[in-house]
Amino acid sequence: MRVTLNGIVAADEDVEIYGWFGYRAFGPQTVRDAIANNPAGEELVLEINSPGGSVMAGSEIYSVLRSAEHIHSRAEIQSMAASAASYLCLGCTEAWISPVAQMMIHLPATCTQGDRSEHLRSVQMLDSTREAILNAYELKAGSRGDRAEFRRMMNAETWLTAQDALEHGLVDGILYQEDPIPQNIMNAAGAGIRALGCSSGMPDITQLRAEYAKAHNGAAAPENVPPTGEKPEANTQDWRVQARLDLEKIRF
Repeated sequence: MRVTLNGIVAADEDVEIYGWFGYRAFGPQTVRDAIANNPAGEELVLEINSPGGSVMAGSEIYSVLRSAEHIHSRAEIQSMAASAASYLCLGCTEAWISPVAQMMIHLPATCTQGDRSEHLRSVQMLDSTREAILNAYELKAGSRGDRAEFRRMMNAETWLTAQDALEHGLVDGILYQEDPIPQNIMNAAGAGIRALGCSSGMPDITQLRAEYAKAHNGAAAPENVPPTGEKPEANTQDWRVQARLDLEKIRF
């Protein structure tokens, strides 16, 4: 059975919110359902194209896949497996990558408000999260990988071609070809490409939750919200599109 995992990696309770704003997202329950519905004796193939998202949701998906020992699972990275998606796919029995796809690994990120102690606690949490993610890379790579090298790659925010991912042991093979082609130079992303895969490029789920709550609880709606039960005129801009534009301004 084939299941598509496209979009943002999100907590189950946030998937609907992302979808309501027009973002594609998936969570741990998507994978749990796929495992439960997979026909007996059939391989479960997860087609992955994701810029990442929630660290905890990605970790849960990884663990759910690792624990499904009765199913042979196969991750197929079709375009991008970045950030949280770069390690959740390693929970599968096998991981394969398209010759035109990339993986991106980098340091986890968060936002903190408060005094010095609050910020130091966030640093400690981020360091612990980094080491937890490194466990997944190291376990997958085995003798082909090196934890210190993976840590350097995370610090540099590194984009890996299919050949790079194979050389470092993060995938088992490259799709659509029998023999791997020569290795390409490893690329590290700058600020422009960073927005594709890192947390700064993710929509702010806290802001989305607030807007979602306003629209569903009858609170004051953003400008251009059509009255309940009515559809906007064809020449009226959808307020959800405007909300997404406002979020982009906040993020960048």
